[in-house]
Amino acid sequence: MERERLREDRVHGDAMYPVSVYPDIQQLDGDIILDCHWHDEMEFTMVTQGSAVFQIDMNTVEVQAGEAIFVNRGEIHVGYLKGTTPCVFSSIVFSPELLGSRTFDTIQEKFIHPLVHKTLVPPNHIKPSDAWGQEILLYLQRIFAEHATNSETCEMSTKAYLYLIFAQMFEHMRPATTHGTLPTGSHDKVERLKSVLSYIHQHYPEALRLKELADEANMSEGHFCRFFKQMVQKSPVDYINYYRVQQACYLLENTDHKIVDIAMDVGFEHLSYFITTFKKHKSTTPSQYRKMFYEKVDVEPMLI
Repeated sequence: MERERLREDRVHGDAMYPVSVYPDIQQLDGDIILDCHWHDEMEFTMVTQGSAVFQIDMNTVEVQAGEAIFVNRGEIHVGYLKGTTPCVFSSIVFSPELLGSRTFDTIQEKFIHPLVHKTLVPPNHIKPSDAWGQEILLYLQRIFAEHATNSETCEMSTKAYLYLIFAQMFEHMRPATTHGTLPTGSHDKVERLKSVLSYIHQHYPEALRLKELADEANMSEGHFCRFFKQMVQKSPVDYINYYRVQQACYLLENTDHKIVDIAMDVGFEHLSYFITTFKKHKSTTPSQYRKMFYEKVDVEPMLI
């Protein structure tokens, strides 16, 4: 349930091992399987069941079971369910610093530096139909398996597998200035979207007006609405309500505040509208959601 705050401020791993592995994440919230967010770390996500459509900055990738995506640092990404089969995926999120070394050697100069500074653009879509993709998928499976069993050497083997993965990807990277990279103006669009999302995430408890968001993006209101819907697949109002509901879930799970107080805390002025909006996104009422959450918390220790 830890799916809040999107310039993601979650800490992935720690200073000694800046890696987090998220195994077998199940799609639960309607069509959205991965909230719109970005972070300073790199990420590999492998779909193990069903299929999904991922938007990475301005690129859209349809991913089937047995395929994966790569998300470079700072790239906005969001995932949607494709079809009716529930989607299950596993992710590894890691700091580029993990790939560093004590000295600036040939490996740093030739391979890591261009990747981190995006002078070389890796492929986003990794498929078993490509020989190099098949190798990468095998390495990802080994990373997830070693973390699942808490292998004594998983930190070392994970770093080794990541080097092997990027070695496989290297021949298929392209210079950032060549044909096939982001179209002219796309970087500006991504940066404007980041600015607007950050503004929403900081001010969601307040009464947000469309003009404020359009001004943040330096656009007219009409142009901004079309731009936002194209980038996020939601209208600004729908996204604000969705984000407020996500924050409400966190408060329902972690506090004993009254429902009406939570509604006000996350920016809803009327309790009835909060309940209606919450039910639209979660298919249950806030009180039922809280009850189901605590029933699950009580059951899980018994299962363990």
